[in-house]
Amino acid sequence: MSSLSSRTPTERIVDVLTEAVLAQRLIPGTKLNEVELGELFGVGRTTVRQALIRLAQDKLVTIEHNRGAYITTMSDLEVRETFEALAMIECSVLDKLGRAANSFDISKLRQHLQAQERAHAQRDADLEFRLAPDFHVLLVRLAHNRVLNDVHGRLTAMERLITSQYHETFDQQHLCSEHAKLVDLIEEGQIKQAKALLMEHYRELEDYSLRQKVQKPIMPLKEALRL
Repeated sequence: MSSLSSRTPTERIVDVLTEAVLAQRLIPGTKLNEVELGELFGVGRTTVRQALIRLAQDKLVTIEHNRGAYITTMSDLEVRETFEALAMIECSVLDKLGRAANSFDISKLRQHLQAQERAHAQRDADLEFRLAPDFHVLLVRLAHNRVLNDVHGRLTAMERLITSQYHETFDQQHLCSEHAKLVDLIEEGQIKQAKALLMEHYRELEDYSLRQKVQKPIMPLKEALRL
């Protein structure tokens, strides 16, 4: 996110709405009323509209003629394609890490695993939900490719959107244990096995997300945005 000192009103709206999506307070289907958003942020409708267009470019918001803007609801095909794209990117990263990963990289991954384990021990489901995809973000960052980071970051935002309404019923400990196995395989240089585990990991998330059809209740905008 942008620094507080340099954020424009449009960027602030983008940041706050994105944060609310990532924190599962704005779920798919939530209507984003321009007038209400303008009042909450103290800006005009033009500024709100610019922010919504930015979010629509990142696929977090859908703008429909004569209906307005909504937090994006993804089709089953879009869900499958998102998880497939994440797996493809991360498998290519594993190939690179198999050649270049060092003890510092492994240490960073294990530190993240420890944070996941602490969140689970403290029964902090919201933090667990945030840290699980962050593990994959960290994994991709270790490839040191800014373009790849950007593409993967956008896909990860979509993944959070997909899973935001169901995260409370995920077996987060199972996901964390799979992350730990993945790190072990990278450290041992068993990249073929690591890629197979990663593909299965995303298949499980995809299957679970497509099976779940009961949606969390929609929060009022002011409550969701915490303004």
